[in-house]
Amino acid sequence: MNAPPLQPPPHQLEHDGGSVPFPSAISVHGIAADDPAERRTHETMAALGTRLPGVRFDLDGEAPYRITFRCDESVQHAEGYTLSSDEHGITVSARTAAGRFYGAQTVYQLLAHAFHGLRFGRFEHGMSVQAAAARRVVPKLRIEDAPRFAVRGFSVDCGRAPYSPALLRRVIRLMAHLKLNLLHLHLIDDELCGFRFANLPLGTENPHALTAADLRELVAYARSYHVTVMPEIESWGHVNSIVYHYPHLRGGAGEYGGSSFGIGEATYDLIDKILDEIVPCLEDTAAVHLGLDEARWAVLPGEEDRGHTPENMVGRLHEILMRAGSRHAKNLTMHVWADHGGRPLPAELRDRIVVQPWGYHAQGIPAIVDQVRRYGGDDKPPVMFGGGASWIRYHGDFEATRVWAREANAQANVLGITPCLWGTNDLAGRLITLYGGAGYVWKPDLSTDAETPAAVELRRNTLDQQMRQWQILFPDADHGAINDDRGPEVELGRYVWAPRAGEAVAPTAEFFPDET
Repeated sequence: MNAPPLQPPPHQLEHDGGSVPFPSAISVHGIAADDPAERRTHETMAALGTRLPGVRFDLDGEAPYRITFRCDESVQHAEGYTLSSDEHGITVSARTAAGRFYGAQTVYQLLAHAFHGLRFGRFEHGMSVQAAAARRVVPKLRIEDAPRFAVRGFSVDCGRAPYSPALLRRVIRLMAHLKLNLLHLHLIDDELCGFRFANLPLGTENPHALTAADLRELVAYARSYHVTVMPEIESWGHVNSIVYHYPHLRGGAGEYGGSSFGIGEATYDLIDKILDEIVPCLEDTAAVHLGLDEARWAVLPGEEDRGHTPENMVGRLHEILMRAGSRHAKNLTMHVWADHGGRPLPAELRDRIVVQPWGYHAQGIPAIVDQVRRYGGDDKPPVMFGGGASWIRYHGDFEATRVWAREANAQANVLGITPCLWGTNDLAGRLITLYGGAGYVWKPDLSTDAETPAAVELRRNTLDQQMRQWQILFPDADHGAINDDRGPEVELGRYVWAPRAGEAVAPTAEFFPDET
């Protein structure tokens, strides 16, 4: 028997083709059901039991075949684990709760596929249920696994399409199962403000905006799955939904329309007030992304001779963020986009701000390679990269993420990679962006000779088939369930389908400032 497809693929997998008959009874040991740190690992095993009809499945029972979780200080990586499968069962060893949780996700995929895998293959017409059951086997194998990158993100675009709390919780569960650990929450863009502020008018016009209570609950929920939440607050470009309420702060259009802030003390004061409502919702140690991409430079009237530059703007924003962190007893790190021409940083902040270049497959692989060469290196500041796909890729895409991961693999200063899903809340239709991207972020594909159209198509078809099998085995990934949590599909601030097709979610999506 071949080893079943696992996503993300393990770092090392040894399998000689041996297998054992699928057990009729399974007992799980080594998980304390009342230990908060092991709660989600326990839930993963309980969910697995429901996917194995006819198999007796229990916790701490006496079945000969056992799934055993062990604390093992010899496992070097904090998120790593080892897994061995033999005639006695499966043993997962890790030194942290996160490592055991990730090992549990592999156990889930391994046994669910071993039990149900026949439905995805071909077998003789007329085969009886008994004969099919006799073919169910568990592969004997050994896995040593750990992520290549410390930060493995997924970005959702609440600034252009609503993401309900239920959908965001589902996104977190999907991410955690695929061993991603950072939810990048793009809260504000030109079309929508996805957060409803209590002391500012921002977001009050958006019926789907998240509240502070929603964000606090989401942060706590994510943490239980070993996922952190990083909000992105636009602080220069893509701020049309902000200047809708504060037109005097508009400095002009952005690089692709919309609005850029005019820079000056009034803008800095508003950003300070914005952060004052976001920061208290976060964990004690957290990252906050301030955007800064695709803007055009302008200062506010009366601020022309005060020395404002894009570089010292970054310094002022860092100061404002650190001050907000101090007020609310949070240890914060600032992230920004690199933008197309790069991002100038004050020399004293070079190692304290995480810059994130990005790019997509349609823009070309050479451009991604050049960006990694520019930003990667032992003597360079910390950096993250952004892959994924925009809304124009109607079936999603993971090729850019694959190339970013491959090229970044040798660069020690790369903290991680974030596949992004821009412009839409059609997660189900573009799920390959998350599913495919997660595999490459965990274990980069280092091949360099597979860029032909035929190779790209084959890779897509193979991963898509594998993903659809996974969706059947893992109910959280069910297409219909995702859409039920989502509600109406929205793209770029407008409903997609009748009876509201083309209607704006909020008036900010129809706000076109006068350029005269």
